[in-house]
Amino acid sequence: MFKKNFSIATLALALALPLFTAQVHAQAKHEVTQVVATTSFAFLAMYVAEHMNYFAEEGVTIKTVNVATAQAGLAMISSGDAAYYLSTPTAGARAAAQGARMLNCGALMTQNPTNIVISAAMAKKLNFNANSKLPIEQRIALLKGMRLAAHTAGSSPDLTLKYLLTVSGLNPERDVQILPITQDAILAALERDRIDGFAYSSPLADTAVVKFGAVKLIALAAGDFKPLAGQLSISMVCNRDWVEKQPEAAAAVLRAYWRAMKLMKSDPAKARSAARKAFPNLEEAIFNAAFETNLAAMPESPTITRAQMEAALDFHVKTGGTPITVKVEDTFTNSAVERAERTMK
Repeated sequence: MFKKNFSIATLALALALPLFTAQVHAQAKHEVTQVVATTSFAFLAMYVAEHMNYFAEEGVTIKTVNVATAQAGLAMISSGDAAYYLSTPTAGARAAAQGARMLNCGALMTQNPTNIVISAAMAKKLNFNANSKLPIEQRIALLKGMRLAAHTAGSSPDLTLKYLLTVSGLNPERDVQILPITQDAILAALERDRIDGFAYSSPLADTAVVKFGAVKLIALAAGDFKPLAGQLSISMVCNRDWVEKQPEAAAAVLRAYWRAMKLMKSDPAKARSAARKAFPNLEEAIFNAAFETNLAAMPESPTITRAQMEAALDFHVKTGGTPITVKVEDTFTNSAVERAERTMK
């Protein structure tokens, strides 16, 4: 009789444990809202973490909000309606300089994602192909006299293109013709021979290569251009209170991102399969080319260095931005990254 009762009690306890455990885990979960402006290959770590279920495994229920402008994204972070915004590190630095309780708390892309693509006709004229071993400085020199699109004046592609030209001794106003053709019209302009090439990130550049026979002259994600090598281009612009008052949540998010970064380095095929789900309407060949290009821009760690922040602020000024008056140490923190590293499984 004792054995029978013991067995029933044991069975009841065994049946109750999963429910109790699920309740404990549900209570332990962190609900985190992140903000993005678009779907971009700059956010590969996010897509890999999401579709590998790393956020869920780290106890994070992630909600992604899309915003139309940087101002809207920063407003959500400042008000506490979201934990962080995936943006440029200067966005976080500028907000900090203006007194907002925001700072950069994790690196997601540490190379400039801009590509410079030239038309098939121009590549043939220059006798240039994708397998060329021509040094990047000589590739930049080839741009002299070209008609180049770079989205809109002041955009990231426009600023990057002008920076490349200037540092290499070319005059952006005199030595090339930079046309303000927006993203949606660039491929049509290339096809109709209105431009000789353009500066833009993936997947637009990869689409030009796959669909129109264009040739990628320069891919800055490879880090070959020394003045911009290792550039912190995408970071987590975080609400300071979230980082300081919810350190476990911040660390859990960073662990998920970090695991995604590790997977991209150790098993790129598996990471590619996970990220593919974020681009269901993109042709396979274009997705694969864009993934391969941007893989090189992904860091091995979300740690932000002081040198990276200094370089980001310097690039901002050298490309015509108003100087951001703020102490560098007030623009970033690695506290969440360090906590994530201590608790990484």
